[in-house]
Amino acid sequence: MNTKNNLLTNPWAVVGLPALTILLGVQLLRALFPLLLYVLGDRMGWTAVAIGALALIVFTSSFLAEFLRRFIGARVLLLVTVLGVGITRLALQLWPNAPLAYLILCIVGAICFVLFFPVYLAALRPHARQNMVTFAYGLQIGFILVALLNGLYNSYEFNWQSGWLNGLLAIVLVLLQMGSLAFVMNKLPPAAADQDAPFRQALPWGMFGPFLFLQLLFFLNLAQLSAIGGWQLPLTMALALLAGAVGLVVMGYIATRGRHAALVLVTGLVVVALAWFADSSPVVTAVYLIFGQMVLAAILMLVVLNIRGGDPEAASRRAHTIRNLTIADGIGWILFVIFIFLYYAGYTLPLFPNTVLPPIAILLVVLAGLAASRAAAEPTPPVVFRSSLIVLLVLLAAVVFKWLTWQTPTAVPAPGGPVRVLVYNLHNGVNPWGQLDLEAIAQTIESENPDVVALQEVSRGWIVNGSADMLQWLEQRLGMPYVWGATASGNWGNAVFSRYPILTSEVHALPPDDLLLHRGFIFTEIDINESEPLRLINTHYHHLDDGSAIRVEQTEALLGFWNGRAHTLIMGDLNATPTTPEMQMFRDAGFTDAIDAAGIVPGYTYSSTEPNRRLDYIWYTADVDASDVVINPSTASDHLGVAATVGNR
Repeated sequence: MNTKNNLLTNPWAVVGLPALTILLGVQLLRALFPLLLYVLGDRMGWTAVAIGALALIVFTSSFLAEFLRRFIGARVLLLVTVLGVGITRLALQLWPNAPLAYLILCIVGAICFVLFFPVYLAALRPHARQNMVTFAYGLQIGFILVALLNGLYNSYEFNWQSGWLNGLLAIVLVLLQMGSLAFVMNKLPPAAADQDAPFRQALPWGMFGPFLFLQLLFFLNLAQLSAIGGWQLPLTMALALLAGAVGLVVMGYIATRGRHAALVLVTGLVVVALAWFADSSPVVTAVYLIFGQMVLAAILMLVVLNIRGGDPEAASRRAHTIRNLTIADGIGWILFVIFIFLYYAGYTLPLFPNTVLPPIAILLVVLAGLAASRAAAEPTPPVVFRSSLIVLLVLLAAVVFKWLTWQTPTAVPAPGGPVRVLVYNLHNGVNPWGQLDLEAIAQTIESENPDVVALQEVSRGWIVNGSADMLQWLEQRLGMPYVWGATASGNWGNAVFSRYPILTSEVHALPPDDLLLHRGFIFTEIDINESEPLRLINTHYHHLDDGSAIRVEQTEALLGFWNGRAHTLIMGDLNATPTTPEMQMFRDAGFTDAIDAAGIVPGYTYSSTEPNRRLDYIWYTADVDASDVVINPSTASDHLGVAATVGNR
């Protein structure tokens, strides 16, 4: 197909530019949010309001697209935005262990990312309608690539990881993006031919912000999907790729048909309903994932095609502006950052249940689809990629590879005698400088050679924590079975890893029920090949300094559950110093503090860089011996781990 006003002489290059820009841009966004929280918040003391204001400034930079186009020219701006995304992403990979520099790079990359869309849409608009179809395909393929690489790396984005192979992969991806850009730039006519869209046709593009929020929160979030679906990562990856591929097929159907308003309304309302019950069962989660991705992909195609429509004579009068596309794009990114911050603010501020936000975001996307479907009546000839089968085979091979390389650890019989235990608050995998470094966490755990590990602040897919599934990643890295105890939204909480067989396990909530960030504990009985199993309670108490009364209530609940069981350890981040009433209650119940018994003074466990207080404990009953108690000096987390060798008396 080599006709006038058509880029499709090499459709894969036209697909590759948006696809690779989406892939690299999403990786930048997944790095940006934890860096904002931990570099500016934890490290520099910024308030949540200040961080939110900065994020809003970053994403509202999309409103500068029209001004910058006039100032430096459309082609230069397109070049700068694409190169900005690629180069900042590459620098993120090749500049090791520099969180503050990462934050600056991510801010620059995010600004380029949000500016890319209105500029490129205006450049595509004068071209054949098939090129808009191909652009929509490119966006969807980009999302598929996000899921593919995230799955291959066990949900731990490779931009956080060093090594020549990761660096080489980043270089290859950026070079492919640059090659696609070079082809497209060579085929585009002069910038004077670029066209804005009428405002009523441009406005539905504002749905892209809520659309991307949904993708990052759920549809591309393999960690969260695994947590709420109860799936191992290979199955999650397969379902996510299947959903993305089916979405591509639906996009092709939508492009070759006429009006779709009734279909969008009915299917959209079904997805809104499914969003309320997404975590009710694995079957509902899978249906929501696949059906929801299909509907979102269909709406994305409608919105993109709607931008292409319009009166040619009226379009010629908009050849020197992208004002309407700029406004629509800016509205979308404002909605994006609002949805992200409101969702996670719900864990610290008494606003409203954050579960209402995904259905609202879906409803906004559906409304945009309805608006677009009213104008998108012109059917478009199908765009066929002869090598599509190769792509499908690559996706299938990736899923098979993940299944074959996935190891499900099994417990080994205990040799009898004392066991090594470790309690460790992981700070969501982020070190005190703001770097997400799961490998340092794993090495810290391994340095104590523990048989049983009690972990707190284990994150599974929180966007503000890097979207990694820490639980399954550590399972693969350490080769130890686990028990998971979610306390917030099914994807944040506590875990117990054990080399030895876990005979029984229970997960319970801690009071009070009205805490914004719920707390809980895991009870396990572990076969250590002694006369009685080792009983372990792993917990994480309420964290506010003025929350002693709440922690007293939590200790009462914990001791009530314990009810005098023999051979018991209570381990965790209890967020209280040894002299507080809530800690004295353990002594009164007959428990011994391992650090005090070992004579370790002052015994501080927080913060890891400047220890000044004790928050982390191993308490044991009178029929347990503890020896070789150490406070591990690693700064992989903001807490120090506490290890001890324990056995039955």
